[in-house]
Amino acid sequence: MVDNTTIEPTGIGNDSWPDVVRITVDAADVQAAARNRNGLTYKGFGLLSGNATSSLLMDYKAESPDAYWKLVETLFAGERPLMNTVKIEMGNDRNNSTGPNVATMRDADEYPQVRREPGFQLAADARRYQPGVHVSILRWMAPTWVHSNDDVYKWYKNTILAAYREYGFMVDSVNPDVNERTADLEWVADFAQRVHTDTEGFIGSGPDDPNAGFASERERDLFHAIKVITSDEEVTGTFGGDIIANPKYMEAMDVASYHYSVEDDPDGSFKRLADEFDQEVWNSEAQATFSNSADRPNNTMDDGLGERTGTGIGGSGSALEMANTLIKGFVESRRTHAIYQPAIGSCYENMEYASKELISARDPWSGWIYYDAGCAVLEHFTRFAKLGFPRPGDGGAEVDGIWRAIPSASGSGVGGNNPVAGARHGEPSYLTLASPDGADFSTVLVNDSARPKTYVITTDHALKAFGKPLQVWVTKAAGAGEPYDANYRRPLTVVPPTYPDDVADAPVPADGGPADADSTVSYAVTIEPWSIVTATTLDTFEPAADDDAVDRSGETVEGRYTPRPGYEYDLPRTAENARPVLDVDPEHGVLYADDFRYEDEKPVDVYKFDGLVSEDYLESRGGEAGATARYTTDTNGAFEIVPDPERGHVLRQQIDWNHAGNAWIEGEPRTAIGDMRWTNYQVSVDVMFEDYPGRAPYVVVGAREMGGNKFTTDICGVDFKIRADGIWLLRNFGNEVRRGHLEDLRKRAFEAGTTPFAPGAGSWNTITLRVAGDTATVFVNGAQVATWSDPALQSAGRVNLGTSFDHVRFSDLKVERVDGFAPYYDQLIDDMHMRSWDDGSEVLRYAGPWTHDNGQGMFTYLRTISRAASAGASVALTFDGTGVDLFGPSDGSARLDVLVDGVEVRSAAPVHATNGSLRCQFRLDGLEYGRHTVVFRTASVGPAGFALDAIGLLGRI
Repeated sequence: MVDNTTIEPTGIGNDSWPDVVRITVDAADVQAAARNRNGLTYKGFGLLSGNATSSLLMDYKAESPDAYWKLVETLFAGERPLMNTVKIEMGNDRNNSTGPNVATMRDADEYPQVRREPGFQLAADARRYQPGVHVSILRWMAPTWVHSNDDVYKWYKNTILAAYREYGFMVDSVNPDVNERTADLEWVADFAQRVHTDTEGFIGSGPDDPNAGFASERERDLFHAIKVITSDEEVTGTFGGDIIANPKYMEAMDVASYHYSVEDDPDGSFKRLADEFDQEVWNSEAQATFSNSADRPNNTMDDGLGERTGTGIGGSGSALEMANTLIKGFVESRRTHAIYQPAIGSCYENMEYASKELISARDPWSGWIYYDAGCAVLEHFTRFAKLGFPRPGDGGAEVDGIWRAIPSASGSGVGGNNPVAGARHGEPSYLTLASPDGADFSTVLVNDSARPKTYVITTDHALKAFGKPLQVWVTKAAGAGEPYDANYRRPLTVVPPTYPDDVADAPVPADGGPADADSTVSYAVTIEPWSIVTATTLDTFEPAADDDAVDRSGETVEGRYTPRPGYEYDLPRTAENARPVLDVDPEHGVLYADDFRYEDEKPVDVYKFDGLVSEDYLESRGGEAGATARYTTDTNGAFEIVPDPERGHVLRQQIDWNHAGNAWIEGEPRTAIGDMRWTNYQVSVDVMFEDYPGRAPYVVVGAREMGGNKFTTDICGVDFKIRADGIWLLRNFGNEVRRGHLEDLRKRAFEAGTTPFAPGAGSWNTITLRVAGDTATVFVNGAQVATWSDPALQSAGRVNLGTSFDHVRFSDLKVERVDGFAPYYDQLIDDMHMRSWDDGSEVLRYAGPWTHDNGQGMFTYLRTISRAASAGASVALTFDGTGVDLFGPSDGSARLDVLVDGVEVRSAAPVHATNGSLRCQFRLDGLEYGRHTVVFRTASVGPAGFALDAIGLLGRI
């Protein structure tokens, strides 16, 4: 609780909070919390796998296994793991934000294909390091055969049992309702009754189905023990009062959950559920960090004092804001578990809901992974307490000693609700976790403001932790010349207990008890601006070996302590410029090739039934019923590997109109492939239409796709769309620029002496799309059929394949260099990347009237933007290459002066108008390959100013 009764506000006017906040950790309150097993036990954190955000994880496992298993170990290993829950969303192969969730059962009689859903594999692999990891499932969109609650139950039950039989784990909890919908409590109660009393087991496809029934008594018992969750609403829960009022609902529900909002309902129902009725309350879809914390300290956001001096690792959408959300969520509505959507961003970047993760895993070909400061912030909770789900032992006694969150010793004055952003005036924010016996406690303190903040923590004599010193750990931005994570979860100082005046000099008794029965002890902890600390009674560090100081209590000199085993900071550091571009065969000019047969691929390790099993590459990804293709992120539909009588295996779009269920974001089947930094290349692929009952289906081959829109049907800088009847379009972001018909294709083939396009079903045709500089050219079966140029043509991006909702097959995809052009950016640099991640040395050098802001929209690259409102603003960089492209939103009114190696090469050159942030607005190319220093300076700007989102560095031609 916050005690402001004796402290006068100081600082910034009437809006400021007191500089000193008092916290009391009372033994009686800890004892009361210990009697509460579900509502106050702090479970910790989990990750959500869904919306295609895990689409590249199986590629990491296959292509970069060391990086993949290090990721899983980092999240789930150890006595105090960072994560303890994997939540999997069930879907229907239609988009429900970033992309679709794979349907495990596309038809009512299909055996559930759990291997093609990366969430189930991740849950299985997590058990390698944490056998008791909690697994939860939830549905969003349903397959088209699911019409009734009976169908829903069959879909859930068969999928759950198939996962158990495949991987050896039983799902622990289920929300039978639809994601982000108002709770149907009658259905929740019905579902709970069905699960707990089910005698039928797996529902087979007929009387002779060998999968029918329960495979064993253990399988049946584990299924009966599944917990039931409601309701995953996207607003403050609307069902709390109904649960309390109806014993049937209370008995059925094991976990109350809702998304994002930290608030309780007007009646305080969720606090009551936790405090009075001992029920779990979760934030079952929480937001992690927006943008990345490594570059965030370069921002010039308003610091809350009216100055644009920046917010360190804090501010809008930051890791500190994430911590404040956790704390306020407990204080306001007793949330003791947060599941991040996504914790791992393992899909292609700059798509819907981009840059809101704890871990970025975008490049499976290289194994590149970035661990954000949000992970270090969560470790301020997980490393200094025992978190998790309490388990009863023999006789019902709790066996794990899970720590409780203590309501009376936790508080939040931070304003806002999704986002919890009102922390700029020094509003208090703290959460106290205590062992159930009171022998230790840890208090997490967050200061997301520009003012230092002091907390005085007081404990009474009855607390077993009485008299122990507090060890303080801190996370904040790096100093000058340091790696970006130099100050992530570092030992800071020891704060000894202070006794009342009458016993100020009394020693602490050897048994930890008080010298006086009425004694209290206090600790004063001061937090720097833009930082988070944990003050704990646990023995977590010791003086460094080279530190000869005998008594360092109360010192704040950093780097003078050594963490004890189990408390070391060991999150992997991401090196500067450590993202190799996908370029599989430079000698032969091939950036990427995939025949979709995978005949020579190595087996893949999958964790099953308490051991690693080596599986065939395609079997591990789904098998003959449809396996996930390499390096693909579907945004609608399902592009999978299937057997083919002629070519062995091919890529097939699996969803026809009969299986095209509801979507959250409408669109037609599309999948993205490859590296967003590809610039000038030629993509070719063989396509074949299967038999179709009605109108002619189409296929799309796209290039230079960099995301930037939630509607992904028309997202490519250029694409070629051709129907089975030969009608075709060449398009720019969905807008027609050229068109033609079957007879045009025949004429072009005759002129070129090539095989003409074969209309209809059952024939293979080769589509080739070349993008070079500002020109796009299309070939069909080797004959050129169209070309189009535009000075403002998008300059870089991935390959896309697309279809109508029909079955279309693809084979022999190849992406090749184009002679005379640089094939890719060696680097795509975010506008906020001013300092090297390795040592803080300069990268981008800004001068003049710039602002550098976080907190931008999802389609602004990494959610950052730099703006110049007047002439004379410059940005400079030194690099090895042949050119530089500037990206950003533009109305085309700005003019730039450009200097290369000290010589002005452009004067008042116009920028292009663009339709988004990660769109090329200015190109500088044609430089001789080598080391160059380039300066871009605003010569003039229009009303909107000049905005810079990213910089692409063209490499060797």
